[in-house]
Amino acid sequence: MRTGDVVDGRYQLEDARGSGSGGIVWTAFDRKLKRTVALKRPHTTASQADRLQFRQEAEIAAQVHHPHAISVFDTVDGDECWLVMEYSPAENLDTIVARTGPLPAQRVARVGVQIAAALAALHAKRIVHRDVKPGNILLDDQDFAKITDFGISIWRQVTQTDDGSFAGTPAYAAPEVASGRPATAASDVFSLGATLFAAVEGVPPFGTGEPADVLRKVRAGEMLPMRHAGRLAPVLSSMLAPEPGKRPTADEVQQRLQDIAGDWVASVPPARASTSNRPFWSRPRFQVITAVALVLSVGLTVFLSTDPPLPASSHAPTAGTGLVGDERTVDPCALLDRKVLDRFGPTELDPTYGNFNRCDVLVNTGGRESVDVEVQMVTRVAADVHGEPLDVIVEQPSDSGECDRTMLLDDKYAVRITASMPNPAKDLCAIADTAVHTAKDAVTRGPLPRRAVPLPADSLAQVDACPLLDDKALAALPAIDPKSALPDFGGWACKWYSPVSPTQVHLRYDQHAAKDPIPGERVQLGDHTAYIRLDIDSGTSCTVTVRHEPASQQWRSVVDLMMLTVKGDRPGDEYCTPATALATAAAAKLPR
Repeated sequence: MRTGDVVDGRYQLEDARGSGSGGIVWTAFDRKLKRTVALKRPHTTASQADRLQFRQEAEIAAQVHHPHAISVFDTVDGDECWLVMEYSPAENLDTIVARTGPLPAQRVARVGVQIAAALAALHAKRIVHRDVKPGNILLDDQDFAKITDFGISIWRQVTQTDDGSFAGTPAYAAPEVASGRPATAASDVFSLGATLFAAVEGVPPFGTGEPADVLRKVRAGEMLPMRHAGRLAPVLSSMLAPEPGKRPTADEVQQRLQDIAGDWVASVPPARASTSNRPFWSRPRFQVITAVALVLSVGLTVFLSTDPPLPASSHAPTAGTGLVGDERTVDPCALLDRKVLDRFGPTELDPTYGNFNRCDVLVNTGGRESVDVEVQMVTRVAADVHGEPLDVIVEQPSDSGECDRTMLLDDKYAVRITASMPNPAKDLCAIADTAVHTAKDAVTRGPLPRRAVPLPADSLAQVDACPLLDDKALAALPAIDPKSALPDFGGWACKWYSPVSPTQVHLRYDQHAAKDPIPGERVQLGDHTAYIRLDIDSGTSCTVTVRHEPASQQWRSVVDLMMLTVKGDRPGDEYCTPATALATAAAAKLPR
């Protein structure tokens, strides 16, 4: 490959920035989104099996959304495997220490706080980085730190290569990894401890030299004394404990280092252009108004967790941020202001149209149908959006009947705002942008209000969606990875993905007028009435809708629905059988 060559018809190579044991990194210009990215490919040609593994692990890496961890944008897995990543001209910690010598303990603590936070986020997703070292930590001139180098683990699936030679970075490897055992979250903590040791002492804890000699010292625990660590010494000693079970977690490391770093907070770098991290087959075309900074990495990447999947309870919604609070009590209607939208025509508020995270205002613009102005509260991880609070992402309209916006509320949440109407007589984007302004006003006033009327105790609003499908149920669709479960706001939706194909499962809740018919062919799934229908628009999905009416439920004008969709790249009718099997399994777990 040479400067000027174009990868995948889109990425024009600029400069080869470096080469590590995992591959070579180039800067490239993304001709589609008009921005600079980093491209990385292996030194060797990947087989078909390697490409499948590559795609799977890149998809895992793309789930990582943290200000102190690199983002994976895309993959190119044709004749050569390329990983498309963030880019930044920041220096790595290794280069800084080599130029300046050992760093002050408090500065090292500041770096450690940020990287420990990123590792905690990775470990929460059962992702192990496997190559934490100074060369994989980037620092800008304000000491804003990012851990880099995710996604290309197909060349190093275990800690030893086929010929028995060690494939990690000996000076920063944990004893168990040096002995040939798989890396774990505790191994990452050890490697971070070794990295911080090197930053404050100027030399790795087990010295330098021939890899075999360094590995022997790691296994024997022959660590150099700490002379400059000061207040860092106790936490470094615990992180470098020979036994994995005696090391603190990344969360605990972050807390202990924060005590040393004091009140210092990393300054977020100026925003640069970004792109969506959704799986490449389902990514909408976005124009990003403002987004996160880009970073580059060069070294080896090894990160595929062998830990067991999270228990079902881990999918439950969290307490949320100070702005949103409890996801199940916050009022999404607080983000809409009917009075402001009245200038487009008479308005009507509908808080029970769609999932529980949604609120709609219907605007009568004088035609036979009204404009539906919809807000949906989502988590940024599930929506896969990046940027700073109050940034607005504009989705390029797919047709004239809909205009979409996504506004970032804070570090955890976003709101989708859509104005839609068949054959509109009004400018839908003008209405959507007005709704964005009202949402922004609501956010700047502080914590969002609670619902005036709590969601009913016997409603699906009290049921987490992800646990409704376990590994046994998902076996009805072998392409799906049960560990890929991605919950959304309130626990009211969940998606599962295939690592090797566009196939995905989407389970979510809906609210429906009790007297209105439900589209689809009526069937009986155990004790539940259900409706099966093909997606006419795409032709490649099948949806099963289950009506939820527990025996104890009082009559209401709106009933709850559980909707399960299987979609992929084949005709939709091929997905109806697995969709029905999955819906049957999920319905069996609904409260009676």
